[in-house]
Amino acid sequence: MQKELLSADFGQSAGVIRRLNGGNLGPMLSNGYSNGGKFVEEFAELEIPITRLHDAPLGNKGMRLGDIQHIFGNWKADAQNPDNYYFIQTDDYLRTIRAGGSDILFRLGTSIEHSLNNYYAFPPADYEKWTDICINIIRHYNEGWNNGFSWNIRYWEIWNEPDVVKKMWNSSIEEYCRLYETAAKRIKARFPGVKIGGPVLARVRPGSNDENARIFLGYCRDHQVPLDFFSWHSYSGPRQPFAILDEARRARELLDRYGFHETELHLTEWRYLEKWDRIYNIMGKHPAGGIKVASHLIHCLIAWQKSPLAMTCFYLIGHGSSSWSPWFYGKKQKLYYAFRAFAEMAHYENLVRCASDSEAIRLIAGRDAQGKRAILLAVFLPEGESCGEIAVRLPSGMESVKWKVLLLDEAHDLEEIACGTGDNVLILPDSGGEYRIYLIREEE
Repeated sequence: MQKELLSADFGQSAGVIRRLNGGNLGPMLSNGYSNGGKFVEEFAELEIPITRLHDAPLGNKGMRLGDIQHIFGNWKADAQNPDNYYFIQTDDYLRTIRAGGSDILFRLGTSIEHSLNNYYAFPPADYEKWTDICINIIRHYNEGWNNGFSWNIRYWEIWNEPDVVKKMWNSSIEEYCRLYETAAKRIKARFPGVKIGGPVLARVRPGSNDENARIFLGYCRDHQVPLDFFSWHSYSGPRQPFAILDEARRARELLDRYGFHETELHLTEWRYLEKWDRIYNIMGKHPAGGIKVASHLIHCLIAWQKSPLAMTCFYLIGHGSSSWSPWFYGKKQKLYYAFRAFAEMAHYENLVRCASDSEAIRLIAGRDAQGKRAILLAVFLPEGESCGEIAVRLPSGMESVKWKVLLLDEAHDLEEIACGTGDNVLILPDSGGEYRIYLIREEE
C-alpha cells in the first residue's frame, strides 16, 4: 500500500548540509590493502572530513603508529632530543589519510589494551614530561620540527576512555582531570590556535549517567582549564537504536550549566552493533557492516543535521579487514555504500525544508551550486514490519523533472531502480525488508 509520508519543498531553504561523517582510522598501511593506491582511492570516495587516530596499531599489526609509546619508545630518554622520537610510520599513516582528503583528529595517549596484562593503560609517571612529548609531537606535525610538516592539525584529544578501568586507564577520573589540566594548559599556551578536548568518556549518557562528566567539567571550571571540545562515545543496540540521537542536546545543556557555552561537542566514537560478539558481527543476521547498520548510519547523520554536534567519528572506517568497517578483507560492505551515499548528498549542500510523519523514515533534500536537486532517505523499521511504497510529495511545477533513484538494501548496492511519478509525487517502490536507503538525484 502506498503511503504519502514525506515531503520536500525545494523552494524553502533550511541551512546547509553539515558533514558530520567523520571516522576512526585511516587506510591501512599493513596487510597489503593499500597496494596500488586502490584502498586510498576508495577511502577518498567517502569524503571523510576528519579521521581520528585511535587504535591505529590494532588495525596495522606490528606497526608503531600514533600512540605516545610508539613515537617516544624509551620513557627514560631525553624528551627534548629529536633522536629519541620515531615518527616515520606515523608520518606515512597521516600522509595516507591526507591523500584521501581527510583532516585529522590526533588522540594523544594509547590504544585500548585487549591483552593479558596492561602495559600502557596507566597514568604517565610524570605529567610534565608526558606533556613535553605531546608538545613535540604537535611541533613535528604543525611546525616542521624534527623533519616534520606544516599540516595545521587543529584537534588534539587527551587520552581515551579514562572511565574504562583496566583496558584504558588504571586510576580515577580525578587523576585523569589532573593529567588533562597539565596537558591542556601547556599545549594551549604553546599553540593558541589548536583545539584541545576530552574527557573521551565511554560510559556516559549526557544528562543522566554523567557523574564522571560532571566531575570533569567541575574540575575544568574550578581550575580554569581550557576545553575547546567535549568528547564522548556511544554505541547503539537493538533495544534503543536511536537513544543516541538526543545525547548531543543533553550534553549541550550539561556543558552550559558549567559555563562552557562555546565548547564544541564531538561524539568521537559511535555506531550500531547488534551484539558485541565477534562471530555474530561477521556471520549473524545483521552483521556489523550490513544493511541494518548502514541504514542506522544514514538515519543518524540526517537527524543530527539539526543537533548541536560539531563532529562525529564513526567507529571505524579505514580498517580494511574488520567486519566493523566499510570494507571486510578489502571487499566493500553495505556500510561503504551508505557512506558513499551521504558523501554524494553532501554536494547538494543547500538544504531545503523536508517533513516525515514517521520516525522510521528520515530524509534530507538539497540543491547544489547549479541548482540541481537531490534527496537522501533512510528507512529503519522495527523487525518484521514493512512500509510498502513510499511517496515523496514535491512542490507544484516539478512535473517535468526527471529523477535518478539509487537503492541500497540487502539486494542492491546503490543501484538504479525505476520509480513512479504523478501529481508532483515521487513514488519509491517497496523493495522489501525493514532497512533501506534511497539516493534520489535530478538527472541532467
